Amino acid sequence: MKNTNRKNGWSFVIVLIAVVLTMGTYSFVNAKSDTTEKYINVRIEQGDTLWELSRKFKENHTFTSEAFVKWVESNNRVKADQLQPGDTVIIPVEADVNQLASK
Repeated sequence: MKNTNRKNGWSFVIVLIAVVLTMGTYSFVNAKSDTTEKYINVRIEQGDTLWELSRKFKENHTFTSEAFVKWVESNNRVKADQLQPGDTVIIPVEADVNQLASK
């Protein structure tokens, strides 16, 4: 009788771990897409750098220039020195803030 209870206990733990991992992965994926959806897309023009974009939009974000560049690289899966004119990147500036600033 003891063996059956022990097996049931481990089965429960394994199922619980699987559910937690599945829910965690789902939450992580959705949180990342939700985070970037509220930000603006910027098309890279000739001579643009991420450092310049950080300065240009400094009133609309709270990052240091270095943190801004790292955020853009991470969330766009690009390297700052490999951007080309015509590329589009998401920057951590809320879309609503940019629309108000441009009016």
